[in-house]
Amino acid sequence: MFSRGLKIITKNKILFILTVPLIVLLALESFSNGSIMKAITWIKSYPSEFFLSYLLMFGIINIFYILPKRAYLVTATIFLALFSALGFISQQKLKLKGDPLLPSDFLLAKEAMGISDHFRNVFVVLGILLIVTVALIRFILKHIAKERKQRYRSIVFLCSFFVVFIFYSFFNSIQNVFALQLITYSQSLNYEQNGTMLGFLMDTEYLKVTKPENYQENAINTIIQNNTSSYPVNADFKPNIIFVMSEAFWDPTLMKNVSFNQDPIPFFHSLQKSQTSGTMVSPVYGGGTANTEFEAMTGFSTQFLPNGSIAYDQYVNRPIEALPTILNRQGYATSAIHTYDDWFYSRDKVYQLEGFNKFITKEFLNNPEYKGPYIRDTVLTQQILNEVKETDKPDFIYAVSMEDHGPYDSTEDPGNTIKASGANLGPQSQAILDNYANRISDVDQSLKQLIDGLKQINQPTMVIFYGDHLPMLGDNYSVYKEAGFIKDGNSYQDYLNLHSVPFVTWNNFSTTVNHNLKLSSNFMGTFALQLAQKSGSPMTDLLANLMQKGNDVIINKDYWNAANISEDTFKDYELLQYDLLFGKEYGYDLKPDHKPPSNTSYIQGDALPVITNVTPSESSLMIEGNNFVENDQVYLNGKAVKTTYCAPNSLTIDLPQSMAKATFQVKLSDSRNKVISKSNVYKN
Repeated sequence: MFSRGLKIITKNKILFILTVPLIVLLALESFSNGSIMKAITWIKSYPSEFFLSYLLMFGIINIFYILPKRAYLVTATIFLALFSALGFISQQKLKLKGDPLLPSDFLLAKEAMGISDHFRNVFVVLGILLIVTVALIRFILKHIAKERKQRYRSIVFLCSFFVVFIFYSFFNSIQNVFALQLITYSQSLNYEQNGTMLGFLMDTEYLKVTKPENYQENAINTIIQNNTSSYPVNADFKPNIIFVMSEAFWDPTLMKNVSFNQDPIPFFHSLQKSQTSGTMVSPVYGGGTANTEFEAMTGFSTQFLPNGSIAYDQYVNRPIEALPTILNRQGYATSAIHTYDDWFYSRDKVYQLEGFNKFITKEFLNNPEYKGPYIRDTVLTQQILNEVKETDKPDFIYAVSMEDHGPYDSTEDPGNTIKASGANLGPQSQAILDNYANRISDVDQSLKQLIDGLKQINQPTMVIFYGDHLPMLGDNYSVYKEAGFIKDGNSYQDYLNLHSVPFVTWNNFSTTVNHNLKLSSNFMGTFALQLAQKSGSPMTDLLANLMQKGNDVIINKDYWNAANISEDTFKDYELLQYDLLFGKEYGYDLKPDHKPPSNTSYIQGDALPVITNVTPSESSLMIEGNNFVENDQVYLNGKAVKTTYCAPNSLTIDLPQSMAKATFQVKLSDSRNKVISKSNVYKN
């Protein structure tokens, strides 16, 4: 039957050349998505993305139509096996790591071999694919007759070559015409929407970063030797260091043509007057939170990376001497807290590479209070205070909030108490601004709660509080334009207005106060180390020297002339960043003590769950232990069972029919069904 069907298809030349690439594309998407039904669902949901994927596959496969039929079919079979294998590997990587196969993975062959034990089932499937491929090739050679006629083959070849050429040369234009969207905040969603081929292809735009001129070992050594620490360090003084990156927090009273019936952020304004404060220049507007975070944590600048790229998703693939690594070395407990999904912006992976001891996300929070669609910032505040109280070491905490995340409704919330007014504000802009002001008013109360709580704990502590970027108030900057805050968003002054967010600090150990500081976010980590009098890294030492010279703001290169920034100002900076992020890490050869270690102790959650005992009753089984949370689930003999959370030290399940040789384990999965925390295996 298979032989007969193949002969029917091969006799109809048009059907033949249309069907072969379709089969290969379906195989790729079926393996990548986990089933053929999911691949069909993708085709129905995203027809434009499917059409472009098919067109590209048509070009790739049918370039070889110039060959005799048997050779063409053999080649197509090899491509079928290759794309199937890549799709399957992508699916397995998604299950294991939370991300599909990315272009950057091909630069990490050595690292991939280092974790090959996790992919044993992949090798089994690849072996099966190899056997099937060989069998298909043998079948083709046996049942498909030789064909010497070359009619139509040149036309198909030229058409296919033209398709591939168009994709290669004008892919950006194709993206614009078909409104393709690169989803940078989640690679799994990127592939789900665009398909494996287009998702992968769009990611390649951000794969390669050009090596700077003069990138050599002696150049890196000279940079490091010329940039030693330029600020006082006190090894015996170890204050808690707390960063709070507040989602879309900004001061709307900076819009001079708009007034409010009451101050939306009075506590923030009081800190501006009494504590060190200033303006932080963010690399992003309205989104791209992870880039601000990347800069603050590492000291690296996204201005040296391609526009639109997200460093966390595309470039952080090896350990980095970020703030957590620097402070771990000095006896700190390092924690990241985020009131959203663990996988967002690949934080679950990146935080381990940055050196955090643990990462607490919404999955580990018991019955958190929500404000609108997101967890309220008071929950984040309480988690920060809990961490400071519980640890016996000085704390470094990086907390990322979500309450003020957009969009901001253009219909007025009837519960609003804070009202904006402006002569040129339209009704929708008025509603958007009112809704935003009332949200950040609640965020301001959370900040007050944090500072009040830290005063009660009374440990030497410093806090740095800032927004990641300005809020996206209306489409195409509509609120900002109507308020007269910007003109069209294109000028240098508009760029500064749309990328400048106020920041405040608080501490209980210093009386020195500086106002009106101005730093770009890549200098925030160095600024924190200086305030805490902690030693840094070769990168933060270089940044400290730049700050001392007054070169403490780096902006988009399009505006360097307007800002009087010369090409040489940040040349050493860019060279050292390339070495540490992409290059051969010459800097660590010169200073091996600064090479970040493998972070094997990293966990997700406040602490790993532990099962200490299993106690049966009449109808249920109590799992006793420590560090349980609401979303934990018990696995009986490797299978998930209905679980009831009782307390941090107890869970219950229905009494199984047999307890003989039963095994119990507690696991917690995120919204992508990836296990992110698990206990010991308890044997009955």
